[in-house]
Amino acid sequence: MPTMTQTSDHSTAITSDSLDDGPILVVDDDDSLREFCSRVLQAYGHEVHTAGLAEEALSLASQNSYRVVLLDLKMPGMDGIECLRRLKAQGCRADVVMITGYGNVPTAVKAMKVGARDIVEKPFRPDDLQAMLQDILARQQKAVSEDPIVAFIQTNATEIGSRKDVANRLGVSLERVSACVQEQTGLSFRQFLHACRLDLAKRLLENTELDVSEIAVRAGFQTVQHFSRVFSKREGVSPKIYRLRIRAEN
Repeated sequence: MPTMTQTSDHSTAITSDSLDDGPILVVDDDDSLREFCSRVLQAYGHEVHTAGLAEEALSLASQNSYRVVLLDLKMPGMDGIECLRRLKAQGCRADVVMITGYGNVPTAVKAMKVGARDIVEKPFRPDDLQAMLQDILARQQKAVSEDPIVAFIQTNATEIGSRKDVANRLGVSLERVSACVQEQTGLSFRQFLHACRLDLAKRLLENTELDVSEIAVRAGFQTVQHFSRVFSKREGVSPKIYRLRIRAEN
C-alpha cells in the first residue's frame, strides 16, 4: 500500500489556478487506496469524487463532467475494462487511467485499445501520481486551444485508425479532415497521426520500463515492427537506442 511522501523539489505543483476545475473520479474497491489518491489530489487543489464499485462510477459519470478517471482494473462484480467500455458508451469524455497491480500490466494494456489513456501500477508514490496527472492535464490544455479536428486527433490518436474515424465522430467530410490537418500542422493526416502516437511512445520510453512491444500497442500501432520503422524514420534511431540515450543523459 502506498504511503505519503514529500514531493520532490523538481516537481511542478498542479494547481487549479493554472488548470480547469473539472473534478477527478477515483474508482477502486480498496478504501485505503481511494483515500490515498483523494488526499494527494486534493493537496494539489483538485476536486475529487470517489467510488468503490464500477456501477457507482457509472452513476457518478452520468451526473458529472470529469476531466480524469482513475479506474481500478480488478474490482468485485464489473471489472475495470467493462466499466471503461460503458463509460465511453455513455459519452464520458474524461481521460481514463487504469490502476493495476503488479503483474497485470499485459491485461491493462488491453484497456488501451478500449480507450484508456494511461496506466499506473500499484504501489505508486504521490510523485508518480502527480507526474502522470500533470502530463494528462497539460495535453488536455494544449488540445483545447487547437482546431477541434486537430484536438480530437491529438487526444484520441491511439484509438483512431483512419480519417473516416475522425470524420464520422465529428460529422465532417474526409476532405475537411485532411485539409484541416494540413493547414494547421503542415503534415498529412497519416503523418500527424503518427507524430501524435510517437510523442506518447517517447514519453513511455523515457518514463517507464515497459517493453518496446507493449509501448507499440499503447501508442496505437498494430505491430512492433511497424512502430519501430516509423519511430526510426522520425527519430533516426530505434526505440531501444532512444531509451538508452535518454537514460545515459540522465
